[in-house]
Amino acid sequence: MPDTTFDVIVVGSGGAGLAAALAASVDGAKVLILEKSPVLGGTTAMSSAGTWVPANHHMRAAGIEDSPEETLTYLRATAPPGWAKDEDELWQALSHESAPMLRFLEDKTPLVFELVNHPDFYVEQPGGKLFGRMVSPTLISRYKLGRWWNKVRPSVKPQYFTYKEMVSGILKDPWRSLVRMGPSLVWRFIAGKVGLGNGLIVGLARGCLDHGCEIRVKADVKRLILEGDSVAGVEAVIDGKPETLRARKGVILATGGFDWAPDYMPKHFPGMELIGAPRSNTGDGQRMAAEAGAELDHMDQANIAPVTFTGYEGHRHAQPLYETYTPHCILVNRHGERFVSEGSASLGSALDERGPDGKPKHLPVWRIFDSRYKHTLGMHYAAKDPAYVRTAPTLEALAAKIDLDAKVLSATVERFNGWSKEGVDRDFHRGETAWERYYTGDRALGTVEQGPFFAAPFLYASLGTKGGARTNARCEVLRPDKSVIGGLYCAGIAMAHPIGTKAVGAGTTIGPCLTFGYIAGKSIARRNA
Repeated sequence: MPDTTFDVIVVGSGGAGLAAALAASVDGAKVLILEKSPVLGGTTAMSSAGTWVPANHHMRAAGIEDSPEETLTYLRATAPPGWAKDEDELWQALSHESAPMLRFLEDKTPLVFELVNHPDFYVEQPGGKLFGRMVSPTLISRYKLGRWWNKVRPSVKPQYFTYKEMVSGILKDPWRSLVRMGPSLVWRFIAGKVGLGNGLIVGLARGCLDHGCEIRVKADVKRLILEGDSVAGVEAVIDGKPETLRARKGVILATGGFDWAPDYMPKHFPGMELIGAPRSNTGDGQRMAAEAGAELDHMDQANIAPVTFTGYEGHRHAQPLYETYTPHCILVNRHGERFVSEGSASLGSALDERGPDGKPKHLPVWRIFDSRYKHTLGMHYAAKDPAYVRTAPTLEALAAKIDLDAKVLSATVERFNGWSKEGVDRDFHRGETAWERYYTGDRALGTVEQGPFFAAPFLYASLGTKGGARTNARCEVLRPDKSVIGGLYCAGIAMAHPIGTKAVGAGTTIGPCLTFGYIAGKSIARRNA
């Protein structure tokens, strides 16, 4: 008979869940990982695995100075107004535990990380860093997982590259890079070498297996078992059969976001057009936490990013693609006006800006470009839907096709063209931050004046919601009165993530998810049940 009693039960097998399971098992706990879907990895497996880890040991080895104090200064300087009141405790934990987390993962798994040449989003703010806080895993063979080798969630992007290769070559010149890398890609395919999110999950899962964690897939957790005021296990349906599983020390919820929840999404993200998370992300952890008495917070926060679309599991699905920073292209809102720098690190926040009624104020948003605009990846995906890109010989005719006021659109473009010719965007300062210059160099602007003209929807999409149970710095779940629900922990984007829609750097979803998973695993393993 399979075991039904464990020290720790982790619900979810994304980055946060596996980091939590690994940390708990290394500390001596008997750990069970339950994954709802037939494959491991959740949203993490589909990601590019950009991982923000301040003050990490790879930085120090490269001679780059950083510290928890500088990290905390940066988080405080860049946070939305009012967030410090509830988040400062978690920012302090993140600042101090991120670097030990990365060292721990490299010590206890086959993962090896490397620095990626990314600046912080707001490097100009106090505590910001031009280079060093962004890391990502190097290639690893999926065959290291043994019988689990084909049980990692597929992604919408090829996983045969590292993140470093993606940003330095593939995204900048995809076809030339693919030709140049052709022979090595063939070998990677044969050897099962993967990077990005798949690579991260392969390494984490291998570490968990090596330290005695048990993993079960097709394990749909239905409810938490409460004994008195504490959580003591779960009820689940595993391979179609109901099971009751006990947890002596408690349960960690790492179930991901609620992107496909029919109740939560219309309430918190009205008008959402596309999702980039797995369809198994239906808010199970958020509901179970609430039923146990938890306070839910940040339910209006998400990883909102520029996307195009692709197919996934037979459905239309978001495909992250950063391309609006290139010349001869602007973004306009439903009024035909620019509302943000097209290269801004805060595009997601700008797109999600809400009006007094709580609904996004700019939607629908359009990408307007002329015949000189070239971004072959974007056009590749757009070609899958002939109606996606609209074209017309004049701006006035284009406005009619997308239901915008022709005079307003023409005036917006004329104003932008004037700034472009001056070389300075006096409205939104496009191309002036270190983050934007990283992508554009001196080519941040570029007029939109050579017909024909084009319009494509700039989709409002979530790659993962970031709201859930409020926790303390030990990842213990809290009630509205701030008391602790015994035996219940939460990590990743199932928790009220302390960095919301306004990210502070590439990788500030996954990096903190791994760190808080690590914290949760250590905390629960040391709990006296």
